[in-house]
Amino acid sequence: MKVKYTLWNLVMFNVAWFGLVFIGNLFIPIAAILLGAQLWFFQTTKNEIILICLVATIGIWLDFALISTGVFIFPDTDGIPFWLITLWIVFAGTIRHSLAFLANSKIMQFFIGAIFAPLSYLAGAKLSVLYLVPSWGLSYLLLAGLWGPLMLVFFGLSHWLQVEDKCHVSSL
Repeated sequence: MKVKYTLWNLVMFNVAWFGLVFIGNLFIPIAAILLGAQLWFFQTTKNEIILICLVATIGIWLDFALISTGVFIFPDTDGIPFWLITLWIVFAGTIRHSLAFLANSKIMQFFIGAIFAPLSYLAGAKLSVLYLVPSWGLSYLLLAGLWGPLMLVFFGLSHWLQVEDKCHVSSL
C-alpha cells in the first residue's frame, strides 16, 4: 500500500508541475484539488501540515530573493507568480511521500537537491516561463549551491517535527 501512496504523490506532483508551468495561474484550482485530495487520502497529520507550510515558506522566500536580486525574471509579473507559490506548496507535500526514500541519507538529499532541482528551473527557462539572467551554467551552479543544503534543511525540519510529535504524544 505504501508504494501506491508514493506513486500517487509522485504522479500528483508531476501533473501539478506540468500544469502550473504550462498553464500558470489557471491551473491553481486543479493543483489545490490534487493537494487537498492528498492531504485527505493520506490522513495528513498536523505536523506534516506544519512541515508543508515551513518548506513552502522557505522556498517562496528563496525564489523571492532570487527574483529581487535579478537572478530570475518572470514575464508579466514584477514579483513571484502565484503559480510558483502553489508549486512550492505542492512540492512541500512530497517530502514525506515520494521523496521519503531520501530521509535516511544526507548525501542523497544533498546530491538530489543539487543535481535535479536546478534542472526544474532550467526546464522552466527553456519553456520561457522564467528568464535566467546569468548564463545557464552559472545559474545551474548557483541553484545547485542553494538547493543541496536546502534539501538538508527540509529533511531536517521533517525529522525534527516527527521527533517533536513523538515526544508530545509520549508525554501525554
